[in-house]
Amino acid sequence: MASVTSADIECPVCHDDFTNPKLLPCNHLACRDCVLSWLQKEGGQGGCPLCRAHILPTTQQGQGQLATMVDSLPTDFATAALVESHKVLTGSHICAMCENNVTATSYCFACSIKLCKACTSHHQKLPASRDHTLELLNKLTAKRLAANHQATCNNHSNRPAELYCSAHQELICMLCFPTNHRSCPDVKAITDVAREKRTELTQQSQRLKEIAAGLAKQMKVAKEKFKSMHKKADDVFDDIEQCCEKRRQQVHDLIQKEEDATMTSFADKEKARAAMTSNSGNIDHLVTSAPDDALLQMLKQLKLRLDDLESESGTTAKVKDVGDIVFDSQLLTRLKSDLSKLGDIQKPHQQTSASPSATATTSTSSSGQTASAKPRRADLAAVLKVGDRVRRGPDWRHGNQDRGGPGTVTAVHSPAGQGRVNVRWGIGCTYACRMGAQGRYELDLA
Repeated sequence: MASVTSADIECPVCHDDFTNPKLLPCNHLACRDCVLSWLQKEGGQGGCPLCRAHILPTTQQGQGQLATMVDSLPTDFATAALVESHKVLTGSHICAMCENNVTATSYCFACSIKLCKACTSHHQKLPASRDHTLELLNKLTAKRLAANHQATCNNHSNRPAELYCSAHQELICMLCFPTNHRSCPDVKAITDVAREKRTELTQQSQRLKEIAAGLAKQMKVAKEKFKSMHKKADDVFDDIEQCCEKRRQQVHDLIQKEEDATMTSFADKEKARAAMTSNSGNIDHLVTSAPDDALLQMLKQLKLRLDDLESESGTTAKVKDVGDIVFDSQLLTRLKSDLSKLGDIQKPHQQTSASPSATATTSTSSSGQTASAKPRRADLAAVLKVGDRVRRGPDWRHGNQDRGGPGTVTAVHSPAGQGRVNVRWGIGCTYACRMGAQGRYELDLA
């Protein structure tokens, strides 16, 4: 059996052996006087010195006599017996029967005395004590001694307790039973009651362990679930970042291509513009300052030069009007709005059933629609709007006119879901597609 440590018998407040140890609501132990002085110091509202948990219920704090309330706390008799047993074994081992301070070698559990070798032999031969249990002191432990501690009667401290009254919750002796507990319904031998209570406590302890194991399992599942959610969110956003970065570069490349083409056109026209400006200045000077005869003599040559400039200007490729270049920022704005909603967590009690059409109405496309619930056919025709990205659908009848790429809705003809929509395709052409007209649905969300 394991030896007793200081943690088993030492009060954490005074650091001496426990004296009348009280069991606090948090299951920590402290001497009765230590608990009382601690509460008095804290004005009756102090918590456990170890964990700060409430010692007294909040409804009783500051009310009544502290000493009475501390005395009402349960006493840990097992620890008290262990402390007493430890003192017995660490004290002097002197025979209780001899008068010459003879060293004791054994201990009688029934008599609670130490005996020398000779007295032990006599003790085992006497009829009154031959059935007593004795054990060598060098093998006896404090825990074994405490486990065999003989409790005393609650009313007669000099008599051993042999019975337990469940009605009064008292340990009583044989003298108390006929006088004070004869009419009590449940008076049994201490050993029988203890056996029943040990079984009950063991079963309850097992139930608590099962509940604790279930809670631990639930916590583990919850932690793993949230860990998985974090990972999935990171994976999705990593993919989004990569797609956004790739798409960003593609958009910038397209813009740069248009910019280079436009600037090249401007560069080709720069020479013509410079020549026009120079010649216009010369002509203005001649018109305002040259004599009439000189002007007429140079007229033919000037006229030819102006005709050449106009001819060159007319054959040069037309510079693209910047107003023709369209960048649809609304798609990015809707995407940004959708991304901002990704942090909304749907709890089970918040989910409600919805019809397919309602689901389609609340769904959004890749530029605004949830990928897991994209509406199709009539549902899509009812919610399709300008700016949605679309591709060829189940009733497509236009061959390869879209070049296999997605397009953007530019107009929806009313009534929605019964007519056509205009789509501008990536190759630059725009034409109407049936979305309900003649029972055909030529588009799906991209």
